[in-house]
This record gives sequence, C-alpha cells and structure tokens, in this order.
Amino acid sequence: MTLLDAIRYRAMKIGGNSSKVLFSLHLMLFPRQRRQIPAYLAPSSCAPQRRIPRIVWQTNYSRSVTRQVYMCFRFNRLLTRNYAYNLFDDAQCDRFVAENYPGEINEAYRRLTVGAARADFWRVLVLLRHGGIYLDMDANFSDLPDRHIDAAAESLFIAMNNGEVTNYFIASAPGDAVLKDVCDRIVRNINEGLLQSVYDLTGPRVLEAAVKAHGVQPLNYKKICVQGQFVNKRGQYVDKPGGDWLTAQASAPIIASKDENRS
Repeated sequence: MTLLDAIRYRAMKIGGNSSKVLFSLHLMLFPRQRRQIPAYLAPSSCAPQRRIPRIVWQTNYSRSVTRQVYMCFRFNRLLTRNYAYNLFDDAQCDRFVAENYPGEINEAYRRLTVGAARADFWRVLVLLRHGGIYLDMDANFSDLPDRHIDAAAESLFIAMNNGEVTNYFIASAPGDAVLKDVCDRIVRNINEGLLQSVYDLTGPRVLEAAVKAHGVQPLNYKKICVQGQFVNKRGQYVDKPGGDWLTAQASAPIIASKDENRS
C-alpha cells in the first residue's frame, strides 16, 4: 500500500466511523425514520467490457433502511457509478434461485432456515449466472474497484490480514470455476447436514477452501473493500432483531429436514 493509498484509507475510515456515530444518534432520536434504496440503478456511463461485468449485487431483508445503511450505499455508489446496481430482498432471492437453479440446488437452498446462510448461497449463485461484484450491506469499497480488477480477470477474492478468505466481497465472471466449486461444496454440506455453523456450512470457510484448492491468490481486503465502517449491528438489524447469523443460528437448526417444505 502506497503512502497515498494509506492516507486515502485512513480518511475513509475516519469519515465512515464518524458517519456511523452520527447516524447512531439519529437512530436513537428518530427510531422510525428510514430511507429507500432502489432495486436497480443503471450505470451512469458505458465502459469497455471485461470478463467480470460491471454489476454490483447486494441483498437485504428490506429496501427500507436506516441512515447508516443508506450512507454506506451512497458511498459505494459514488465509487461505482459506471456499474449497474441491483438490490434483492429475501423474496427476490428465493425466486431467483427457484427460476435459475431448479432441482438439487434449489432444494438444498430451500432447506436453509437462516437468512444469512441463504444470502451466502445466493451470492454464489447470482455471480455464477451473471457475474459482477457482490458485497454485504455493511461493507464499503475502500478504492475504485476498477483499479484492482483486470479486464481479463476471472475472479477476485479478498483475505483478512491473517490470510483467511472472507465472503463479504466477491467478484467473478459468469460461470467461474472457483464459485462452481463453492456451489458444489455448499450443496454437499447441506445434504450431509453435519456442520453446525453458518460460517462453516455456507460462509467464508467454504469459499476459503475452494480458493485454496484452485490456487487463487486473494487480495488484502484493505485495498478494495472493508466491513463495518459505516454500519453497526443495530443500524443493520434494527428492523429484524436476531437477524445476524450468530443469533439466528443459535435459535433454531440451520438446516430443515428434507420432509419440511421451506417457503
């Protein structure tokens, strides 16, 4: 990381955390006020095509969000104005999987009882089908993604400082081999039903195993995308108490039996 990159990263971190504190106070004073994030935004300009399409994908239980989440969205949009933007709610994610992956994949997906686990699986499936960039609602770019995604690149994954691969940001071309492997591993995990944590069943642990198996070198997360700078847990889940994966997986089995009809 160059000196200029370090200064930019520090400024983003200070600005994001200051915004988070400010809008935490706003949420205390005005607990019912929300902003709407659009379901789709077209790119502001045309850019040369590349293997990883300029599309940003996100999912949330609602498009009505707190100021924290909305500010994070606006910051990300500032850095990706030449990208199409798509936000799927839970129902749209379910329909997408049912329409595009009928059969074993959809059946496995429908057995997941925790929203975060379904979101883990959906991000892999939507990128396999369309390609682009996925990032969590509490994640924000730390730089222009075009600076780090080569025109011929098939994928880009990020790792924490300790080298562990994480899945709050994923970029890939349609049909990427690593994500196909991730999909297969998730289906196998669900069918075997042995894992007791979303993190291991559908989350970062699965992606890390596939990335390492394919010999792909991840990028340090600070260079392109960080998490939690603009948004804290209350700001994200105030309208869905217990919606975070740790709380949700502690309250019920992660996987429903095959006999149960998950909607």
